[in-house]
Amino acid sequence: MDIIGSRTRDIAELALNGLYERQKATAANIANVRTPGYQRKDIVFEDQLQQIREGYDLKEQIKLENSAMWKQNPKEALENQDPAQIAFMRSNLTKDYLPQIYDDLGAPVSPDGNNVVLEEEMMKAAKAGTQYTTITTLLGKSYQGLATIIKGQL
Repeated sequence: MDIIGSRTRDIAELALNGLYERQKATAANIANVRTPGYQRKDIVFEDQLQQIREGYDLKEQIKLENSAMWKQNPKEALENQDPAQIAFMRSNLTKDYLPQIYDDLGAPVSPDGNNVVLEEEMMKAAKAGTQYTTITTLLGKSYQGLATIIKGQL
């Protein structure tokens, strides 16, 4: 587990942003449960987080390859290694992250054309709240571990 690395904090921050946007969409859906013709909204961000995680994995692979090259021949490694490559990758991993809002054009559940099911929205709100709490708890533990290391207390 990456306890003090930026990968954990970066991905957690993006997940929290996505969950926050999902909660806003769910709240809008609940508020409009009786609005004629209203189409429920949802947020999609999990696929983007997966791509970002894979980008971090690629970055780690490049670091390992550079390290292995360094151990074999330090002079050649200095000549062939591009230190800006990893810095550039990190800055671009999250650059285009934006939770996507979409209208659920599913069949209306009421005669007025509204397709919001209140019970489903309440369950989605509870699920997103639980996910948000879990991520913030894990992130807090990551920072506690970092503080312990900085203080030198074990």
